[in-house]
Amino acid sequence: MNIAASLLAYILSATGVTITFPSDGGTYDGDWLMLRAIVENDDELPDSVLYVLNGQAPVPVERLVTDWYTYMQDDLHHGYSESPAPHDDTILWAAPVTGDYHEFPTPVIVEGVVYYPSNYGKDSLYALDAATGEVLWRYPTGYTDDAVTVKDGLLYTASDSLWCLDSSTGARVWASAEADANGSTPAVWEGGVFAGTADFNPTESQVCRFDALTGDIEWTRTLPGYTASCLTVWDGMVFVPTYDGNLYALNALDGSIIWQNSDSYGGYWDSSPTVVNGIIYIAGIDSRVRAVNTSSGNTIWEVDITPGTYISATLAYRDGKLYFADQVDTYHCLDASDGSSLWWVPGVHHGSSGLADGIAFYGEGSNYYDATARVMAIDWDDGQTVWSYTTTSGPYGIVSCPAITDGVMYIAATDWNLYAFGTGLKYTYRDEYLYADVGPNQLIVTSFDGGTAVAADTVSFTVTQEGITLDPSTRLALQAFPNPFRSSTAVSFVLPEPGVASLEVYDLSGRLVRVLADGGFASGEHIFAWDGTDEGGREVGAGIYLCRITAGSVTENTGLCLLR
Repeated sequence: MNIAASLLAYILSATGVTITFPSDGGTYDGDWLMLRAIVENDDELPDSVLYVLNGQAPVPVERLVTDWYTYMQDDLHHGYSESPAPHDDTILWAAPVTGDYHEFPTPVIVEGVVYYPSNYGKDSLYALDAATGEVLWRYPTGYTDDAVTVKDGLLYTASDSLWCLDSSTGARVWASAEADANGSTPAVWEGGVFAGTADFNPTESQVCRFDALTGDIEWTRTLPGYTASCLTVWDGMVFVPTYDGNLYALNALDGSIIWQNSDSYGGYWDSSPTVVNGIIYIAGIDSRVRAVNTSSGNTIWEVDITPGTYISATLAYRDGKLYFADQVDTYHCLDASDGSSLWWVPGVHHGSSGLADGIAFYGEGSNYYDATARVMAIDWDDGQTVWSYTTTSGPYGIVSCPAITDGVMYIAATDWNLYAFGTGLKYTYRDEYLYADVGPNQLIVTSFDGGTAVAADTVSFTVTQEGITLDPSTRLALQAFPNPFRSSTAVSFVLPEPGVASLEVYDLSGRLVRVLADGGFASGEHIFAWDGTDEGGREVGAGIYLCRITAGSVTENTGLCLLR
């Protein structure tokens, strides 16, 4: 073997590509699978990634963007990333851009850049290289208490004013004095930016909608009560929690009040609305966690978590579970369908959690007692510690929320440092339409730079039959046939006793696509057809959709595969 061939063999044997699904040696009961691979390429995106299945022609694989572009990752504050995550406390870098008191903002990461507005430390907004921590630019925004939002090349931050900056250069685009750091992380939706101000004397809040490109005010709404939480915008509504006990839904187009929920006995402080499938999840000063219907504002359920204290965390959500800690001594995982406890372990935080790759990350609060605080990584199935890292801390401990993207977890501590935990950037590539053969299969995924193959991985797996591999429903026997389908599929479920049930279809972003059934039903089997259209009768695109049945306290899901 010549030198060039030896070098190529060495490069290809490096662990630069890892196929995580299908698994090597796995057996699947459907030939429609999802390909998922993790690519490492010296902290730079490869030129391309291709897969070859059973010796057929190479097929490009698209990158799954896992950017954490606002507070709690996305517009609905789920706090969940599909990125891989660090499974030990290896520090990639630490940058001295924070303070030693109350560093509450969440780092935001978009296209390889970390954006962090120092709270009590530097009074500046920093843009840092996500792989090295090198400062790319800074802007003197003044005091900032919440994360920035980055969309479409523009950065919005509520500091001494509401600022709009060019996210690449830090150049000022516009600013407005009608919103400030008391008005939360700016929410961006349909060409509008939602932010505001809050005052204790008089106790009231002002919510404004600004034009995202010019900063012009489009409407203003004054509400009684101090707002210390972030706003959430969903389905044309702006959800505003206040300290006086009210949760408001405003019309995102004109600011009019749609509904008002007054069930909280003490109001809301820092905990922001997490919206999932038409339900708001939020924690209050009255120590209760609530689920609220987004359409009516009615409380669906509430549970008293820590009597005598309050919860400031925004609830992170994944797969029907809510994750958070109280401000006393306990980390909780709740069933989102009814608020029942799934598990709890010792833990405390003032910020919120970030979820990725089987781990719930959070910063440990100190409650003024300790000179140290830990960065915690716990198993999201049972709460057991995966790893922890101890820092010196200010009086509040670590109050920042973690952010996870491209294999790295970022969090601000009160020892003057912004930390990046991990071993380097790891990019996720995914193809939802991998058609395998019935029988044995071999899959090769290769990454390329400059036209040269630089890393590869190979797995072998077996498929037993045609169709899509699904996790079967159990209690309500939710199923669909045919599946996959082109024109229509029959969705059926079985009720063990008479009751109220709803049958809905969602896309993979969590957007409601179609309500198939909603009302009272007799016991027994019920069948409804879905023709691949939305509520307006418009055809939706090919892909994977989630079908959900809710009957009483039971919720079950199955997948629907639409072909075109």
